[in-house]
Amino acid sequence: MTQRSNSVDIQDLQDIRTPFGIPLSGIYKRSFAYITIKDRLPVILTKIIDTLSRNKEDIAEKYGENAVEEIKQITGFISKLKNEIATNKTLKPLRLLPDSKDNDAEQWNKYLIKRTEIEGGTPTWFNTAWLYCECYMYRALAQEIALLKFMKNYDPFEQQKQSAFINSLSSIEVLSAYTMNLIHKVENLSIVETKEELFKFLKSNLWGNKCDLSLSAGAEVSQSSNPIEVLKSLDKDILVNNLDFVWNLLQKKDSNNINIIDIILDNAGYELFTDLCLAAFLIATKLAEKIRFYVKHYPWYISDTTRNDFNWTLTYMQNSPNESIQELANYLKNNVWTIEEELYWTSPYDFAEMKEHDPTLYAKLSEAKLAIFKGDLNYRKLLGDINWEYTTEFKQSLRGFHPTHILSLRTVKSDVCVGLVPGIAEELFKKDENWMFTGEYGLIQITIAGTCQCSIYRSISMDIVINAINAINA
Repeated sequence: MTQRSNSVDIQDLQDIRTPFGIPLSGIYKRSFAYITIKDRLPVILTKIIDTLSRNKEDIAEKYGENAVEEIKQITGFISKLKNEIATNKTLKPLRLLPDSKDNDAEQWNKYLIKRTEIEGGTPTWFNTAWLYCECYMYRALAQEIALLKFMKNYDPFEQQKQSAFINSLSSIEVLSAYTMNLIHKVENLSIVETKEELFKFLKSNLWGNKCDLSLSAGAEVSQSSNPIEVLKSLDKDILVNNLDFVWNLLQKKDSNNINIIDIILDNAGYELFTDLCLAAFLIATKLAEKIRFYVKHYPWYISDTTRNDFNWTLTYMQNSPNESIQELANYLKNNVWTIEEELYWTSPYDFAEMKEHDPTLYAKLSEAKLAIFKGDLNYRKLLGDINWEYTTEFKQSLRGFHPTHILSLRTVKSDVCVGLVPGIAEELFKKDENWMFTGEYGLIQITIAGTCQCSIYRSISMDIVINAINAINA
């Protein structure tokens, strides 16, 4: 059945939340997928056009006068793409580069053929899987920029990401001073103190994920409060907290392998800074011997971290007049970490498909003691963007993806969520039917040794469940 929404034909449009057991899609009007495709994606594209227009002279100075013509070219593409989304047109094959090295456009085009076979017709924006079409928008934009001659390295989100960092400097200064103070006295920390401080860094890292330009459709976001002082007040908003299991894993010595921790990054700006602080603490306390930071190959979801963002952040810190920020940058510079750039993070596949489509990356992750997946998009890809029952075990939702122990740190910004105590989701919906879209609530979920420690509610007393519900209603 075809229904009409703002004069747009959308097959099977339904005024309901996404049913359980299926991937999120724009056909469900009470889903964040529908809101995103209808409202947020067009706003994001409009802001890119505005940025190109506003910064035309700066772009010409950086990329040459010929870039002015390319600005018109890319603006025309974005305008067309925006119209295709608004009118629910079909997704198009990506144009290919003459040299396809380090470019997976052909893989994306093969996936479009696969989706066409699955769906019985060429996917349209509202009718296909949300995870696919939203990622496709960013990938199509990156491809068109890569096809330019002079602006092929242009990042349309660079200015916003750098502003997000600079606008959070008050919190960054506090957290850097706190981090360096701990590093200076790390040898005097007791086991109990080390555990407590690790929990603070992981919580700061979790709540740093609130600073997401994609959620705000590119509107300015920053962190200005004292990030350590606010932690206790936010504990009530952590819906699943597996910190004890994280500690038990990290403090256990394994003499057989190098103690590697992989961090699959999310946002640049303040969140990336909390990633760096966490990494510094892990190295200083010898909870890790090596950190591998995984960045995106293309500008992605506005604020996702690229190699350039990572390097810009470190350079900014090294040149900072603030002593603790500069000292932290130098500490990071002199310790063991690497930047890893893998095409799979911007491929059309979720993580359960990694073993089939990128066995090399799967094996690489298997080397690590722990892989920390940051943020909402990584969470969606871990779960396949399926609307699981909220009490589903985290491990079950991963659908066989277990290269190593998996830790997800995520503030809830889309309508997928697992591992909750029975009754919690229902109470949250009573309080706010849009609770899954706000970033107000956090998840710290881990799998350990082939088992999941996320849905541990089976061993939780009813008193604890009641207390949790009362905290939500408070």
